[in-house]
Amino acid sequence: MQLSQVQSNNAPSRMVAGILWLGLGAAGAWILTQSAVTPASGLPLAIGILTLFVAAIVATFSLRYMRSDGRSTRFFVSLGTLVVSVLAFLFTSNLIVLAAAWCASGFLLAGLIGHSGGWREAEGAARRARLAFLVGDAALLAALGILGWQAGSLKVDAIIAGASALPPLLATAAALLLVVAAAARCALPPFSGWLLSSMTAPTPVSALMHAGLVNAGGFLVIRFAPVLEAAPAARIVAVALGLFGAIYGIGIMMVRPDVKRALAGSTVSQMGFMIMSCGLGAYAAALWHIIAHGLFKAWLFLGSGSTIGMKSGKPAPTLVGRVTLTIAAGTIGVAISILYFGDGDAGLVPLLLGLATAVSTLVASLGGKLPMRAKVTLMLTLAALIAFHSAGLALAGMAVGADAAALVPGWALLALLIVFLGAWAWQQQRVSTGRGLPLPLYVHLINAGTLPAAGKGEEK
Repeated sequence: MQLSQVQSNNAPSRMVAGILWLGLGAAGAWILTQSAVTPASGLPLAIGILTLFVAAIVATFSLRYMRSDGRSTRFFVSLGTLVVSVLAFLFTSNLIVLAAAWCASGFLLAGLIGHSGGWREAEGAARRARLAFLVGDAALLAALGILGWQAGSLKVDAIIAGASALPPLLATAAALLLVVAAAARCALPPFSGWLLSSMTAPTPVSALMHAGLVNAGGFLVIRFAPVLEAAPAARIVAVALGLFGAIYGIGIMMVRPDVKRALAGSTVSQMGFMIMSCGLGAYAAALWHIIAHGLFKAWLFLGSGSTIGMKSGKPAPTLVGRVTLTIAAGTIGVAISILYFGDGDAGLVPLLLGLATAVSTLVASLGGKLPMRAKVTLMLTLAALIAFHSAGLALAGMAVGADAAALVPGWALLALLIVFLGAWAWQQQRVSTGRGLPLPLYVHLINAGTLPAAGKGEEK
C-alpha cells in the first residue's frame, strides 16, 4: 500500500478517535457541573462514560493496529456509529429510539465481527452473531410492545412508574422477554456461541465489546428493574440462567488453550454472575461489576497479542484441596453469621464471593516462592484494590439507588453461595491434583462455540 493511501485512510481514523476523546472530555466536564446525580441519570451516565473511555482507547490503539488494513476506513466509521448507537439506547427515554438503537448496535457489532472479508470463519461468526441478536432483539421488541401498550405511552419513565400496576401475566411475559434479550446480548447459554466464535474479529473489536455491548444486558435489566420486580418468576429465571452461565464460562476458560477464547469464556462467566446479581436485586454490585469487568477485560484483550511467542513461565500458583475447603468453609461461616445476626440482603452472594476470591488469590500468591518484597507489594496492591472496589461499589449504589427487596429467603442465598463455592472447590481440587475435567465434559467445553465446517476440505 502506498504511503499516500495509508495517510488518506488515517484521516477518518484519527477523526473518529479525536471525536471519542472530545466526547469523553465533554462528559467529564458536564459531570463536574452537576450538583447531584439521580438514580434515573446515574445508570446511563456510568455506562456511557465506560463506553466512551474504552472506545476512545480502542480507537487510539487501532490507529496503529489497523493501519495496513484496506478496510480501515469502514472499520472506524462502523466503530464510531456503534458508539453513537450505544449512547442512544443508554440515554433515550423513548421506546422507539431505544429499540432502534439497540437493534442497530447489534447489527453494527455483527458487521465488525465479520470485518475480515473473504474469511469464511469470520463470515460464519458474523452470521451466528446476527442470529443470536435477532432472537434477542425480537424478544426486546415484544417486551417493549407489551409495556408501551399497557402503559399507553412511549416513555420509559412512564412504563417504570406504572410497573407495579401491571397485570401479573403481562408483567411476567414482559419480564421474561427482557431476560431473553439480556441473555442474548450478554452471550449467556444458549446464546454463548456468538461470543466464543467472534474471536475471528480484530482484537480491538473484542476489546470494544466490553464497552456497553456484551454487558448491555445488565443495563437493560437494571433500567427495567421495576418490571422484573413485579414478576418474581422472571427474576428466578435470571438467577438460574446467570448461575449456569457463570459455571459454564469458567469451564470454557479452564480448557481453552488460546488466549482470546479463554478470555471469551471468562466473559461468559462474568456476565452470568452479573445477570445473577441483577436477578437477586443487587443492582449496585451488578453495575460496578459491569464497569470493573469492562475496563479490566478490554485491557486484557488489547494486550492479548503480546502473549504470542512468549515462553510460558512458572505455572500460576494453585491452592491445595485442604486450603480451598478452609476458605470455602470460612466464607460460608461468615454468611451464616450475617444471616443469623442480621438480614442478608441481595448483595450477600456477590460480595462474599468477591471476598473469597481475594482471600484465595492472596493465600495462593503468598504460599509461592516469592521474595519478601514481592509479598509485601502484593499485599499492598490487594489492599488498594479492596479500597478501590469499595469506593466503586459505593458510587454505583449512588448511581442506581437502593437494591431490590430480597428475592429469596436467607437460606436460599446460603444455598446459592454453597453451589458456587462447591463448584470452585471441585475445580481447584482437580487442578491441584493434575486430574483435569472429566473427558466428556472437557470435549464439550473445548468445542464450545466451534463453527461447523465450511467446506469439504475442512471436515477432517
